[in-house]
Amino acid sequence: MKNSNEHILFGYWDGMPYGDATDKFEDFKKFKNTIPKEKIIAHIKSCEVWYCPMVEHHDMFTGEVIKEAGKYKDGRFWFPTDFLRYYEIYDIGIPPEYEEYLKSIGVG
Repeated sequence: MKNSNEHILFGYWDGMPYGDATDKFEDFKKFKNTIPKEKIIAHIKSCEVWYCPMVEHHDMFTGEVIKEAGKYKDGRFWFPTDFLRYYEIYDIGIPPEYEEYLKSIGVG
């Protein structure tokens, strides 16, 4: 996770085409959240997305083409659209700081 005065970035890890990684995928396997995953997914899908034109990129595990690239903006938290794909498919969690934010806005 990378914290600046304006934004908190997470979900950018090695293998993604976004430049500097802020996290390690393996660390997200350790996050055990109390908000049900389906509620987190529904909330993320309701967030504003900033799409970025970029060269085609691929799922870091399957090689499948990922057609849309961009980032979700949720308050001060920004994370790549790819994060939701991995969150839905793999047994990973969200960072505790993001979960606390979600609880503070009534998600859960």
